[in-house]
Amino acid sequence: MIRKGEYTIYNGKEYRFIESDSVEAIELISNDKKDMENGFTYYKKNIYTKIVGVSEVKEFYSIHPYAVYKGEVFPASEERNTGKVLLATTNTELAKRMGFERADKYMYSKSVEWDEVEIIEERKPYSLD
Repeated sequence: MIRKGEYTIYNGKEYRFIESDSVEAIELISNDKKDMENGFTYYKKNIYTKIVGVSEVKEFYSIHPYAVYKGEVFPASEERNTGKVLLATTNTELAKRMGFERADKYMYSKSVEWDEVEIIEERKPYSLD
């Protein structure tokens, strides 16, 4: 699974979150049904949420996923249909050399198997503003 978005630590466990309408609260997002035992409520298929106070969580950070493929680093995501890793670049020469296909006017992409890449995550502090 490739993680992307904003994350925080709540009760020793990492959760994705979104900012809520209240400045003092955030909404945690879980895919673990067991979290319902800890006050999460069912949202929809395999998604559970809980609103908590900002003071109840530790650190906020953004995760941006990248994949190392044949010695080059690319932004990465997971294809919903195939489950493969989707690589992207706007560098035309690099795309041609690596066998990428044009996805739109300026973007090239390529689907690869998980064992062809090393996934790395860039973490940056996130500020609630």
